Amino acid sequence: MIFAITSGSSALDYLVIILITLVAVCVALVLHEVAHGLVALWNGDPTAKFAGRLTLNPMKHFDLIGFIMMMLVGFGYAKPVPVNPYNFKHRTRGQVTVAIAGVTVNLILAFLSALFICLMQLALNRAINAGAATGTIRLCWYVGQFFIILTTINLSLLFFNIIPVFPLDGFRLIEALTKRGNRFCAFMRTNGRYILWGLVGLSFIVSSASARVSLPPWFEYLDVLGTYLNFFVTKLFNLFTSFWGLMVPIY
Repeated sequence: MIFAITSGSSALDYLVIILITLVAVCVALVLHEVAHGLVALWNGDPTAKFAGRLTLNPMKHFDLIGFIMMMLVGFGYAKPVPVNPYNFKHRTRGQVTVAIAGVTVNLILAFLSALFICLMQLALNRAINAGAATGTIRLCWYVGQFFIILTTINLSLLFFNIIPVFPLDGFRLIEALTKRGNRFCAFMRTNGRYILWGLVGLSFIVSSASARVSLPPWFEYLDVLGTYLNFFVTKLFNLFTSFWGLMVPIY
């Protein structure tokens, strides 16, 4: 929604970008959760299957707070897929592969979406140079914006979920690779949600304050979560688009 306000030049632009952001959020979140469930099933745990979570229906994965976060600030979560590690054929391998399944799908989606950013930029430039109709040019621009948003959201999900704080995937990975009952995991299981909400709340406070009054540049760095995500998402976004840009003659 923030992207729509800053990128659009008309009410139609705002509406279209909000709609394509909604679609991009659903794609990224649903495929992230389905990946967890499928990999759990491959490891011998049918819990997600029996819960009806191996579906592309967004409503089966919907979490109101996580969805609102994704729409407003670009990072959030869906309803976690139920997993029973006691069903895994090899418990450690199952826990590790399930933990990384969602972010791996997000990484692949971001990488492929970056290709379509370059392809749509090529199509847009050629449409402009050929004097195409305004509708054709706007369509190319909208599709390009969709893939920009899809790439950004998938990268945001990737870097948000690898944070080693309960209940995120980064914590699940550490828990799978360390001894059961270790102090870090015990602490995170007790306090992880509060830490996570503290980081998210601080991000909102800093963003709101920066939007209302003029503050020194260093104030933005108090938003630890936002600074972290912005740095790594931007770096990988630029890396992916630069890679595909070597193969796609944009002009």
